[in-house]
Amino acid sequence: MVEHRFSFANAMLHFAQARGPGGFIWKYALAYLLAVLLMGGLAYVLFQPLIGLFTNVLLQVAQEAMSGDDIEVVMTREISGMAGRIVFSYIGLLLLTALVWSMFEAAIQRRYVREEGFSIGIGADEFRLLLVAFMWLLFNIVGYLASAIIAAILGAVIMGLGGGENFALGFSFPIVFLLAAFGWLYCTVRLAPAAGLTIRDSRLQFLNAWGASRGRFLPLFFAYVFLGIIFWIIFTVLYSGGAAATFSIFMANFGSIEQIEANPAELIFFVLQGRFIASLVGIYAVLLTINGLLAYVWAGPASLAAKTDPRGGGIAQAPDVFA
Repeated sequence: MVEHRFSFANAMLHFAQARGPGGFIWKYALAYLLAVLLMGGLAYVLFQPLIGLFTNVLLQVAQEAMSGDDIEVVMTREISGMAGRIVFSYIGLLLLTALVWSMFEAAIQRRYVREEGFSIGIGADEFRLLLVAFMWLLFNIVGYLASAIIAAILGAVIMGLGGGENFALGFSFPIVFLLAAFGWLYCTVRLAPAAGLTIRDSRLQFLNAWGASRGRFLPLFFAYVFLGIIFWIIFTVLYSGGAAATFSIFMANFGSIEQIEANPAELIFFVLQGRFIASLVGIYAVLLTINGLLAYVWAGPASLAAKTDPRGGGIAQAPDVFA
């Protein structure tokens, strides 16, 4: 059995070492895929008038039935008439997206810090995580304002030391930027266990996460650096593959770029066909599901810090080792 202790290696691999009932990953992936499809379907229903408008305009363009001026007039008139629906649909979809995020984040954290099996729903855990997300929003706003104030002060000091010369202003920018970036990064890593602590203790924990990461900044930081590099490689390969698959669909139907350039109307008719749209939806539904699995991996390091909180309260506590 894997020993629970916080270390660089365990933080990176917590997604693979987490204890709990089996079957979590495939249940999580299937639920995430279903959520992606349902959210996509809802977005289509909500924005159907706008989608229909663009579809009709594209068809008119393909048939050369509308000029550029006509398109501008029609688009302006129709979009103005549905502006209210667009705004409310966007806000509603944004709020629902936040709720769905909290559902899957809660499932992840329950797995990591409580060693539970997969469960999805709307309850106290989910609403607490929404509060954590709101605290992160406030943190970023306050951090941005504080960075701007500190940047202004440091910039003024450096300009004063430089006698007000232009070179001093140019010299101050990289210094201020690096200091602000390091400060934001340090605070973000130190507060990263907030979601895990909130689920662990069944109450809102944000600033208290600072103690859970005490003495653990470097292991957490480098765990996220390495995961970030791995994710960048995975994203590059996956989205390049998705783009290549989409391009291959075009080439299978048109044969060459020259054919598309010679007959753009044919291209418009093709992209409006159900089979092309279904293929595109399938490709990106899979890509978004993989994104969800990577989110599960990304939550691992901070969750382990919460679980092995040196102050107590977690399922397991152990010495910190950067190994």
